[in-house]
Amino acid sequence: MNDPSRADPNAPHTPHAAGPPEDDDTVDSGSHADDEAAIFHHGVILFNKHDFFEAHEVWEDIWRQVSGERKRFYQGLIQLAVTLEHIRRGNPRGVRSVWETCVPKFDNLPPVYMGIAVHELVDAVRTIVQPVLDLPAERFSPKLPRGQTLPADLSEAPTMHLQYDPFADDAPDSP
Repeated sequence: MNDPSRADPNAPHTPHAAGPPEDDDTVDSGSHADDEAAIFHHGVILFNKHDFFEAHEVWEDIWRQVSGERKRFYQGLIQLAVTLEHIRRGNPRGVRSVWETCVPKFDNLPPVYMGIAVHELVDAVRTIVQPVLDLPAERFSPKLPRGQTLPADLSEAPTMHLQYDPFADDAPDSP
């Protein structure tokens, strides 16, 4: 977690309380499901603020605790965020390698999973990533440093809009 983009790289991140929190940085301890809900919603908020590094850090707190389809889904969200962070850092090799492992994580999921239109989200991120993937091969050389100017505008990065709260009792894929 020693990342130069963080205000205080040594400060621990704190997930939010259950339900879609606004902007506070506190969490109530509760059941695992409440914790998962809090962490999930917190990651969505961070992703929507384009704080991709922190979103990935937060979601890592839950992907290790779940299994099956949900685990793969969280891994995909983490890798989406990391792909966009590699763009921010000017690392085309990182963009390509993480993107290639990210996209298959969403295969075989329904169009809307955990409240997120996953295929639409991947397609929207693809529009940001594709110009980087289309760069000439020499731009991916390990001899080139990070910090390259890449043909991507992160201000155009998509946001996640939950179509339903996946942790509500009546959610179609409630954990």
